[in-house]
Amino acid sequence: MPLHLSPLPRREFLRRSLAASLGLFGWSALRGYAAGGDPDRWALLSDTHIAEDPATIARDVNLAENLRSVIAQVRALPTTPAGLLLNGDCSLDRGIPGDYTTLTNLFQPVIEARLPLHFLLGNHDEREVFWSSLKDVKAAALPVASKHVAVVEAARANWFLLDSLEVTKQTPGRLGDEQRAWLAKALDARPDKPALVMVHHNPILPDAVKKTGLLDTAELLEILVPRRQVKALFYGHSHTWRRAEQDGIHLINLPAVAYCFKPEEVTGWVDCRLRADGASLEMRAHNTQHAEHGKVTDLTWRAA
Repeated sequence: MPLHLSPLPRREFLRRSLAASLGLFGWSALRGYAAGGDPDRWALLSDTHIAEDPATIARDVNLAENLRSVIAQVRALPTTPAGLLLNGDCSLDRGIPGDYTTLTNLFQPVIEARLPLHFLLGNHDEREVFWSSLKDVKAAALPVASKHVAVVEAARANWFLLDSLEVTKQTPGRLGDEQRAWLAKALDARPDKPALVMVHHNPILPDAVKKTGLLDTAELLEILVPRRQVKALFYGHSHTWRRAEQDGIHLINLPAVAYCFKPEEVTGWVDCRLRADGASLEMRAHNTQHAEHGKVTDLTWRAA
């Protein structure tokens, strides 16, 4: 939803604006996009791992500087995106308050530009700290108790933002029965527009060797596959940039903003452009010499 200007003192305005843009006022369906922006363009980020100290280095990367670079690129786009989605692991390690304070400070250029932000949570986040760091009281009227979920209703598609954080600093994640039931109802209430689902943890597919992703993947797919409006599942967690397909649903593993686990992998963000029949995903790498930088992946939605 668009940010709302206010005569509040600057610090309070920024705090409330960020909380509002994240849907922390208890709204389960968020509408609208940046004023004058492109309703079909979305900036997709994942795994920023921001630390309280903006000078923090991890795996030879200055984490804050990587996020600053992405924000600058987003702000420099020829058309303003409809919104920015950050797919979890916002915090460096265990979700301490200072991490979210620094994250808020880094996003000030985006907030001041009134570009809507929508954050998801990962296993390196702490839900209660995240909420309390961005507003004074816990969000009211949550659609799923103690979960940070939302539906962002956009021009060409609806984004369904899920919360797979189960235990902070434990690698696997889980949606749980209540959240999956909410998702099924939310999808059934919106059958006439493409549904794009986003969750932090990567799906654990039958041939997976490691069980470090979404533990209830099978149950999630039982919801997504028969609902033909579901076109894509976006996720992060593994710090890799991959595209695959299952049962006609595109599986999009977003790259990490922060760092990769293998030197041949790429970090950065994805410039997503929605069409009536699909989407184009452009990889925007920190290393502009990387083979993946600037490559565009065209997706075509499965039939309704």
